[in-house]
Amino acid sequence: MSSRQRAEASGKPAPTGGELAVLWRGKRFTLPSAEQFPLEALEAEEDGRHLAALRIILGDAQYRTWRSLAATAADVEDFSTKVMRELGRGNR
Repeated sequence: MSSRQRAEASGKPAPTGGELAVLWRGKRFTLPSAEQFPLEALEAEEDGRHLAALRIILGDAQYRTWRSLAATAADVEDFSTKVMRELGRGNR
């Protein structure tokens, strides 16, 4: 359960500044906290450049690891859904 999910379940605010992470296909990917989320990633997402936004969020090394595991558009969708859920973005 993510810190956001725990906060929603308990009715308490999610902690800020802590490390966020997603486990996908046996690999752990760390994510920036809301306070450290790159504005450049938001701009890329707004421009429809979803993979560029993901690369910015993950950083080059983690993106290479992710890319070695992802081969299809469905992989991108699955991973992006998990990332956005952890970050607290998107539809709830």
